[in-house]
Amino acid sequence: MTELWAAIALLLCVNSGFILWAWWRPLPTSSTPNNRNEAVVALYRSKQVELEQELASAQINRSDYDQNLAEMQRTLLLETAATKASLATPTTSPNQAGGFLLLLVALVIPVAGLLTYFELGAHERLEQSFNIQNTRTITATASSLPALIDSLEKELKQQANNPEGWYLLANSYMQAEQPDKSIAAFERALSYVQAGSRQHAALLGQYAQALFFSDGEFSQRVNQAITDAMAQNPLDVSALSLLGIQAFENERYDVAIQFWQRALPSTGEGQGKASLQAGIASAQKMLNTNSNNDLGISVPIKVSLANGLSIPVSKLAVLFVYAQQGQQVMPLFATKLDPKNLPLEMLLTDAMALQGSNRLADYKTLNLSAHIAMAGVPGQKPGDLVSRTLVIDVASVSTNSGNKTVNLTIDQILK
Repeated sequence: MTELWAAIALLLCVNSGFILWAWWRPLPTSSTPNNRNEAVVALYRSKQVELEQELASAQINRSDYDQNLAEMQRTLLLETAATKASLATPTTSPNQAGGFLLLLVALVIPVAGLLTYFELGAHERLEQSFNIQNTRTITATASSLPALIDSLEKELKQQANNPEGWYLLANSYMQAEQPDKSIAAFERALSYVQAGSRQHAALLGQYAQALFFSDGEFSQRVNQAITDAMAQNPLDVSALSLLGIQAFENERYDVAIQFWQRALPSTGEGQGKASLQAGIASAQKMLNTNSNNDLGISVPIKVSLANGLSIPVSKLAVLFVYAQQGQQVMPLFATKLDPKNLPLEMLLTDAMALQGSNRLADYKTLNLSAHIAMAGVPGQKPGDLVSRTLVIDVASVSTNSGNKTVNLTIDQILK
C-alpha cells in the first residue's frame, strides 16, 4: 500500500513539475530592437549617399545639403533614442505576469486530484484489498489459535478497514470460547461492509449465531438478528440452523427438519453438514415417537411471468416470495428461488418463517407477493419485476382445505 501511494505522489509531483518548469525557465531574448536600429542606420547611410551624389552633380547646393543632412541626423537620433527608451522602461515579462497563476495551478492540481480520488475513487476498496491480503498471509502463517488472534489484533489495530480480518478474528474468538469479543468483532466487520450486500447478509447470520452462544437462549436481540439475516438472505445457513434449534426446543420437530433441510444444500461438505444431518435424524426420531405431532399447514403457490414479459439477463437475479401482514414492511414468511425456473410451483410452509415462533395457522389473512430482484438482494429497486399483492384467507387456501393454488403473476417493472 505504501508503494502505491508513493507512486501516486511521484506522478503528481512530476505533473506539477512541468508547470513549475514553465514558471522558472528563462524567456528567449528578443532581437527586434537591435534589428530596428540597424535598419534605421542603414536607411540613414543610404540617404546620406544620395545627398552626396546630388551635391556632387550640382542638383542641390551646399546649403540644401547641410539642411537635409541635419534633418536626417535629427531623425536618426530620435529613432534610436525611442528604441533605447523602450528597452530601459521596466515591463512585466510573461513569466512574472503569470508566475503566481502557474504556481497556484502547480499546487492545486495534486490537491484537487487527491480530493477527487477520495470522493469518487475506490480507495476504500483498494485499501480493503491490501488489508485482506495481509490478513490471509497472517492466517496462513499463524502457528496456533492464540498466535492467530494476537496477530489479527495487531493488524486490525493498525488497519481497521478490513471486514474479512474482523470476520476471521470473530470466528477465532468463537473457537477460543470468547463470545463477547466475538460479538464486538462481528459488529466491527458489519460496520465496514455495505448494507444489503451479500457480504453483509452472510455476516448477519454469523452475528446472530455469536449472540446465541453468548446469551445461551433465544433472547430478543438473538431473534432480531435472525430476522435481519433472513430478511437479507432466506437461505442463510447460520440463521436457518438457529431457527431449526429454536423449533426443536419448542418441540416443533417437523419445522426444525424443514429449516435444517433448507440449510443443507449451502453447507458443503464438512462438520457443518454432519451436524445438520444429525439434527435432522434426531428430530425425525422425535417425530416418530410422537404421532400426534402437528405438521402444520401449507399454502400452494404458483409463480409465473405475464405473457410477453421477460427477465433481463443477469447472473444476480433472485426470485423472492413474501408473505406479510397488513401494512407491515417486514415479511413474516419468505423464500428465495431461482427465477430461471419460472413458471414454478411451491409450498409456503412454517419453515419459511423469518422468526421461528411464527406459524401460518396463527394468521387469518396474509398478503402474498413475488419479487424478482435484479441485484440479488431484498428491497425493491428500479428495474425489478414484481407481482400484484394478493390478500389470501390462510385457512381457505391451505392444502388442508383442498382449494386451488394461489397464482402470483409477475407483470410489473418498477420505474
